[in-house]
Amino acid sequence: TCICATGENSSVLHYGHAAAPNERTLNDGDMALMDMGAEYSFYGSDITCSYPINGKFNSNQTIIYNAVLKAHDAVISHMKPGVKWVDMHKLAEKTILESLEKENIIHGDIGDMMV
Repeated sequence: TCICATGENSSVLHYGHAAAPNERTLNDGDMALMDMGAEYSFYGSDITCSYPINGKFNSNQTIIYNAVLKAHDAVISHMKPGVKWVDMHKLAEKTILESLEKENIIHGDIGDMMV
């Protein structure tokens, strides 16, 4: 099953069930979220993609995209046998928070935010 959501609905976990309203018109500047998965022979996969409806990130979307990309790159570069999942999660979270603080989107002590 593919979950497709845009605008404010793209922040709702597993948006798209039958009881949810699903008649929204796509607007210039909206983000689209596609969450897809498959199973085969007891193996499962999942991927989530987000992209701008009009094909161009606005300035705030660019900041968020770059923060997530930086976190992705940090995790990939630190990935090796023996590293704990929770440490990778904390690295990603810290990297995103630092990026958002640098862009003045968030303010405060990053250590406190990670507790």
